[in-house]
Amino acid sequence: MYYPGQKRENQDAVCCGRSGRYSVISLADGVSFCKRAGQGARTACEAVTNLLLKKAGYFLEADQSRAARLALSHIRYELNRRAEEDAEKIEEYSSTVASVLVDKKKGRLLCLSLGDSLILAVGYGRCRVLAAPSDSREGCCVTTTRGAEGLILAKVEETDFLDSVVIFSDGAWRQMYAGSRLKPEAAALLASSDFEGLKAYLAAQDGPDDGSFAAVELRRRNRRRTA
Repeated sequence: MYYPGQKRENQDAVCCGRSGRYSVISLADGVSFCKRAGQGARTACEAVTNLLLKKAGYFLEADQSRAARLALSHIRYELNRRAEEDAEKIEEYSSTVASVLVDKKKGRLLCLSLGDSLILAVGYGRCRVLAAPSDSREGCCVTTTRGAEGLILAKVEETDFLDSVVIFSDGAWRQMYAGSRLKPEAAALLASSDFEGLKAYLAAQDGPDDGSFAAVELRRRNRRRTA
């Protein structure tokens, strides 16, 4: 389930996929001043989603730093191919990117994140940060940043006691937080997996940036389903 922000020039991209026991959600946020930001976000999003589905077993077992480098290398390969086709510089396709790979059989997930997106885990009414946004005071690291291989986060987590995992673009999570804390209304919507309500909540904030999210539900609880 996803909500693409509704700005006219939305440069966020969201992808999801499923193959047997594996599910993937990904979100990329194009750098607004780049000429091909939207294309770059879509390319990055599709590239990492397809890679994780195709090589799911490997990525869940591999050394996490190696997995992160491989994922970014593949994204850059696809971006470079697109840039060559368009006779553009690869930097014009820059974006952040975040992805979650879930193995429902073994109850594990892999998080990948580069840039200022936020990945939250939700379970038993509580939210926990799996991947925090990068500190952007000196500039946000993106897919074309030199040395980004050492900055992309990768971590494996158990999914026991989790109901869902959600990726937010910075335009979304900034509307949900007051300082370092989730606003009560946003926390309540996440705790109940009311993603339709969360869509409406973000739309009502009318923030200055694209506000998108992607969510994967890991288990069903006895509750009224709203998404």
